[in-house]
Amino acid sequence: MTFFSPSSITCFFSVHKSKNPSQSGSTGVGITLDIGVTVKISGRGIKVNGEKRDFPTVEYVMKKLGCEGIEIEMDVPAGYGFGMSGASALASAFEINRAFELKKSFFELVDLAHEAEIVCRTGMGDVVCQSYGGVIVRKKAGAPSVCEIDRLFWDEELDFLFIEPMKTEEVLRNESKIQLINRYGELCLREFLSKPEIRNLFYLSKKFSEKTGLLDDELREIIEEVELHGGFASMVMLGRAIFTYNGYDVLRDYGEPFRAKISRYGVREVRSSNF
Repeated sequence: MTFFSPSSITCFFSVHKSKNPSQSGSTGVGITLDIGVTVKISGRGIKVNGEKRDFPTVEYVMKKLGCEGIEIEMDVPAGYGFGMSGASALASAFEINRAFELKKSFFELVDLAHEAEIVCRTGMGDVVCQSYGGVIVRKKAGAPSVCEIDRLFWDEELDFLFIEPMKTEEVLRNESKIQLINRYGELCLREFLSKPEIRNLFYLSKKFSEKTGLLDDELREIIEEVELHGGFASMVMLGRAIFTYNGYDVLRDYGEPFRAKISRYGVREVRSSNF
């Protein structure tokens, strides 16, 4: 057996910083997906899909738990806003705990993965989604053990298109951008809580991307084309990628889209793969 962590996307968010990583994080809405990462213990270092690489969040977890090597199999690449750094840290924490019989609790492990994301500046709320599963409404920021959430279970399939990677750290270091993100993220959260429906989620996510200046002309064109053909679409936060509902055929005109279902399950033990 080994551990799998789902990926997740963020629709809109607000940043909440604290000197204590467990109190840092984000509010907003995220969606857990049925694609993600699977890990296994290996000799030394970190391999991702068979290639050696530096991976700060996973290195942080390995050092804290006393592990020297991890292999990671990713269903989607990092850098497009699917929370792969958080998912990798999360699955690694649980697999190290299982393999080395550390007997850490669920919250010790998920909070460690969250801490790794905060310290490494690779994410603010992905681990919360990936710990629980479902459509997660983060009402109070922080690590999974201290945040406040609502979970929605939507049995839907979404369509996705990668455009270009984006470095989360660069956005999180831009204080003027963070001010805009926090202003409109809080507004969108209040509006979604008053009407927690998928159509409203896409509307608010698009509004958030426009008001914060994160949405560029190329992404806007694709979103508007999906809407013209009766679907819903928005930009993945934070990545130059599109997510849609009933937009697959339109996305095919712009690249190679793929589909994934909303998952109601978080990090979990699975049968070992042969990677």
